[in-house]
Amino acid sequence: MPAKITVCYSDQPATEAFLYEQSDYRIGRASSCDLVLRHPTVSRQHALMSHLADGWHLNDQSSQNGTKVNGVKVEASLLNGNELISVGEVDCLFEAKTAQQLQAIESHNQWRLEQSKSINHVADGLLVETLQEQLNSVISLMGTQRGLVMLGNDFQSLKVGAVLGMSNADFDNRSFEGSVGAMMKAINSANPVVAMDVSQDAMLAKRESVQRKQIAALACVPLFSDNQLIGVVYTDSKESTKVLTDLDMDILSIISQQITLSSEAIVLQNQITNLMNRVPESRSYDSLLNKPILQLVH
Repeated sequence: MPAKITVCYSDQPATEAFLYEQSDYRIGRASSCDLVLRHPTVSRQHALMSHLADGWHLNDQSSQNGTKVNGVKVEASLLNGNELISVGEVDCLFEAKTAQQLQAIESHNQWRLEQSKSINHVADGLLVETLQEQLNSVISLMGTQRGLVMLGNDFQSLKVGAVLGMSNADFDNRSFEGSVGAMMKAINSANPVVAMDVSQDAMLAKRESVQRKQIAALACVPLFSDNQLIGVVYTDSKESTKVLTDLDMDILSIISQQITLSSEAIVLQNQITNLMNRVPESRSYDSLLNKPILQLVH
């Protein structure tokens, strides 16, 4: 029957490989071996494991430091299917398995891998929900009508992180619903921008978004982390009587600090996602053969 071999080091993760019937596997330090063990106590051509009619056979290949089965030095041994094989000082767990058992192991390991990735997806969703709730609080507590959180390291790279009171159709280059000018001013000055009756603001009134929507009051706060821009928070109102007070700006400042923390977490989560995307969708145990352990352990 097939088998599974688990190579164990004291200071590295163990590596598993599947061994199949009617096959020979050369074990040693040389890169030409089928199972490469990079360890100074392992000879270049250390041992040979073969599957014959009566089962799995292990033969030492005149290695310098010998081969042991369950602690007993051997030149040749017929394996029962549940042994501790010591190749030099590298311990390997040898277990005979049916083809169905190997498939079950592989399926379970694949499930574990997918579960670990799903946790990352859950974290993504929670962070986005938190950002949206914080923007909702801005609009609710300030009494404005619309809001936007944009994430990015400069104006050109800004992307929508959370939005309320705006639709997809509003996000076009000529009539961005909300003042692009206010965002640019906040980013360039690295300070909050506040304006009321913005039709009287010489710079902002020229913006088509202001002219078309008749924005009466707006506020925009840039978000920084370690002196690096990570986004902006924007909110506005079309109510002609809307006045933004010191308290409103204090509220915006406080929640913007919370949004900054959420934005930092999102940036970090995006980095984690990028790393997770490098993890293979599945693990092939066959592919572990003929690869040095140090190449397999990252």
